[in-house]
This record gives sequence, C-alpha cells and structure tokens, in this order.
Amino acid sequence: MLVLALLLAAPLRPGDVALSVRLETAYLQPDGDSSSRGGGAGLSLGYRLTDQLSAIGGASASLLWSQPAAGGPRQRQHLAMVFAGLEALLDATPIAPFLELCVVRLLPESAAGYSLATRTSLGADWLFAERFALGLAVRTLTPLDTSGGISALGGAEVALRFIWTPAGRRLPGGSVAALEKISCAQSVCTRSASSSRSTRSPIRSLRPAGRWCGWRPPP
Repeated sequence: MLVLALLLAAPLRPGDVALSVRLETAYLQPDGDSSSRGGGAGLSLGYRLTDQLSAIGGASASLLWSQPAAGGPRQRQHLAMVFAGLEALLDATPIAPFLELCVVRLLPESAAGYSLATRTSLGADWLFAERFALGLAVRTLTPLDTSGGISALGGAEVALRFIWTPAGRRLPGGSVAALEKISCAQSVCTRSASSSRSTRSPIRSLRPAGRWCGWRPPP
C-alpha cells in the first residue's frame, strides 16, 4: 500500500501545509497474552512529503499494570515508546483513511519483554474543521528482538488522536486562492483583449501609434 501511495502521489502545491501536530491517548497491550496492559498519551509530528505520503515521528508514555508470573498483586510499570516511520493517506475526503508503518523503540525492555518492534496502524481521520481533525487508529506491534526471535504479534494498541494543522504560509499578494482568482481574471482579460483585436474595425486598424490619421470613410 505504501508503494502504491508512492507511485500515485503528486507533489505538494505552493502554499500547501506540510506540517501537522498530533496529540493522542491510547490503550496499550504490549504482549500477546494480555498479562500487561494500560494506557498513556503521546505527541507526534507529521510532515507531508507528497499529497498522500507523510513522514512521522514522535514519542509516548504509558502506565502499565502487569500480573507477575508467580502470582500476587499486579505491578505497575512505566513504558516509553519512540517511533518513526511513514503514513500513507488512502483517500483525501472529510473521512480520510490512512495506513502507517513505523519502527518503535520501547524503554525499558523489561516492561514489554522486548525493546524493538515494527508497528502497523490502520485508521481514519475526520476533518471537522479547516485545521482540525479527530482520528482513530488500531495498531499491532511485531517484536524484533525477543528471545524467540521475531514474533508475528507481540501486542496491540488502540489510539484516539487529535490533529492540528497550522495555518499555511501566505504568499506575497495574499493566499493561494486569491492568487488563483487574480490569475483567472488576468487570463479572461487577455482573452477578451485578443478577441477585441481580432474584430477591430478597419478605421482603427489604420490608426498610427498614439494618434488618428486624417482619413475618413466616404459618405
């Protein structure tokens, strides 16, 4: 899917906003047997490389409760995750589905049983205002450095995120929309002037630069 987004992507237009800020809260289960679970919050940044592909990076902190293997009361642990990767926008509509692929570093290793994983996310964002959106993402974690090697499914995460896109850069003379209107008006004027010249009367065609000649049509 990311390869398809690369093939179909188009470059950003002048004045398009590239940067976005994402705040999220998530339910996290870092292992497959659900012995450890909890919740947390995170902050990330996205930078649009094309109209459909973005580079993303950020960090999150979670508080986990885990059941000791020997039994007893649940223990509380802190888990921090730092991640970076790519996000592909599947459809640019008010409800915009997306796919993410990231590499994640988990600290400390004892909290999840591994310290390096890939994270695949599938979700959608709802653009409810010009600069703001709400999104939901379902994620899976694939550990890369467990004692048994790469595991197909190490954990899961469900995140609710709030996205803020800062105001776009203003170009000289106004916004991009204003410039497009001016360009359109100039184009109309140019076509009108060209049409006027093509239908000019013979009297005006004999006019020298800056003044009329003395010729008049016979009565």
